[in-house]
Amino acid sequence: MASTSAGQPSSESPNWLEMPDEIMGGMILQRLGALEILKNAQMVCRNWRRICKDPAMWKVIEINSYYPVSDKFYVIEKLIKQAVHRSCGQLIDISIWRFCTDDLLDYICRCSSKLTSLRLTACYLITGCGLTNTLKRLPQLETLELSYINVGSKEIEVIGHICPQLKSFTLKRNFMECEGDLLAIANSMPTLRHLKLDGCTIDHDDEVQDILNNCPHLESLDTCGCFYLCLSTYTYICT
Repeated sequence: MASTSAGQPSSESPNWLEMPDEIMGGMILQRLGALEILKNAQMVCRNWRRICKDPAMWKVIEINSYYPVSDKFYVIEKLIKQAVHRSCGQLIDISIWRFCTDDLLDYICRCSSKLTSLRLTACYLITGCGLTNTLKRLPQLETLELSYINVGSKEIEVIGHICPQLKSFTLKRNFMECEGDLLAIANSMPTLRHLKLDGCTIDHDDEVQDILNNCPHLESLDTCGCFYLCLSTYTYICT
């Protein structure tokens, strides 16, 4: 509450509903997350609902894993589609934890021709085949994160070929051995600037050397948590 010069409380308090749209939307509402906006925030008042319908609000969408699972999956899927629909094709960056299927991912990509960043975490209902078929629609993709997704090294190589502009790729495995990941990356992702591998199996030094040789633009290589990695035989130098 504001105070007068004499130290007495002012009868006037700031009207939060009169804040500029760019502050209300970009700095406040977007911090709530897509699902919270659609289920609750947009119901507060007409002004908030108007702001929440602006396509600019939905250029970046994040569906986090901390959302209550009491809602049925199909309800959350419906909300995600609604968020994508509101972007009016302006969506450029989407991150989804858990709540995604092949069909939903296909819907997202069909409606989002400008999408350049896709992050999928623990979406166990996505298949390798479904992922590669969908990503064919996104040759302009620059950032891709696959964390605990059921995808093999063959699918990874296909993804590299159908998304030739990839600059950042993150692959996280759930403590499972899957041979061929590094070779698939080296054979298909020559434009990479940033590569992060976690939980992947690295059997030979040559696999890392292939990455360094075939990805000449690489600026960072993170092998946190990789298995059988022998650091005593060489030093990573990425320029």
